Amino acid sequence: MKQRINSAEKPAVKPGVKTALKWAAFAILSVFMYTSSTSGGPGAKALLLFPMTAAVAVFESEIPSAVFGSVCGLLLDVSLGKLPGFTALWLCLACAGISALFGQLLRKNIINFLWVFALAGGIYLYIDYYLYYKIWAYEGYRLALTERLLPSALKTLLWSVPVYAAVRITERLSGAVRRLDLEEQDKNIDRV
Repeated sequence: MKQRINSAEKPAVKPGVKTALKWAAFAILSVFMYTSSTSGGPGAKALLLFPMTAAVAVFESEIPSAVFGSVCGLLLDVSLGKLPGFTALWLCLACAGISALFGQLLRKNIINFLWVFALAGGIYLYIDYYLYYKIWAYEGYRLALTERLLPSALKTLLWSVPVYAAVRITERLSGAVRRLDLEEQDKNIDRV
């Protein structure tokens, strides 16, 4: 007679395979977002890799998010036609900081993501504007701010909500378990 295998006895997908599938999904999303930032018509484009790296940093630890941020930063540098390394360095540092911030202090929700992303994006926008346009005093450097950088930043901020949702869905489908670490009260420590 054949033995029946219960659904509880089926071998589960190994955690390593789930992690590999999750990072493969992130890589596919990154390629899609890279192509969307390099294609299209004239005008300012949304830099979708920027919110993608910030959203991944919300759910991952510091080292993987920093590496992912630096790789996506290199892709952004290539798509923007800039010297490779500037955006990669910024996203590496920003993703490590965002990951540490959400790992220690902030809850993982859309409101906290939006204000942290707006802060990181604003700092990047100012540094980019100053180092690439204002410091050289090109004629019309203010026009570059109003016609190219600010519309691109606003489009990126608007697209950050669906990008965060896509990363969150990918993270949930990978089977990540939410943890909440609380310290126990120690009676041997004097509280003032």
